[in-house]
Amino acid sequence: MLTRRLLIPLLLALSAVAASAQTPAPTPASGFRLKGIDGKTYDSASMKGDVLVVSFGATWCVPCVWELVAIEELKEEFAGKPVRFFWVSVEDPKRASDNILRHFARERRLTIPVLRDPASETFLRYETTPRLPVLVFFDREGRHDAPTHRGMSQDTTLYKQMVRARVNALLASAADPAESGRRAVSDR
Repeated sequence: MLTRRLLIPLLLALSAVAASAQTPAPTPASGFRLKGIDGKTYDSASMKGDVLVVSFGATWCVPCVWELVAIEELKEEFAGKPVRFFWVSVEDPKRASDNILRHFARERRLTIPVLRDPASETFLRYETTPRLPVLVFFDREGRHDAPTHRGMSQDTTLYKQMVRARVNALLASAADPAESGRRAVSDR
């Protein structure tokens, strides 16, 4: 017979298991909802129709700075097309405050939104290795387009070619109604 001392912890444990079973863990397909240093909240679900290119990095990461130069150039190249670029800082706000991030963005003349992922929860949905920068792509339906891209070579020309090819493929697949229909069926 279970004593009261054993029954209460057992019931608490069972209710915790039941609660976690009802709340699905975030998946890469679920996108992101992050706050920008501009005070706005950016929710990928509200950006359906656009290809999203999301770079995760840190102010102390030298390859991240090289990548931001390439991203800014690509943003200009894709101007007028349904493509959005974001940079997400994975740094703890105690080490890199919003003011530090604003200074970092101003110093590098960033025109893309700078977002925060202070606990790296969103970052860890797409990447488990500690290598930065990491580039994540979302198709026009808001789905994560794997694989994520890790790292940044010093050759920005090659890097931009890779990003350009991925973005153009995502734009082309959305433009082809037959392809969109095939993807919708395969996602079920």
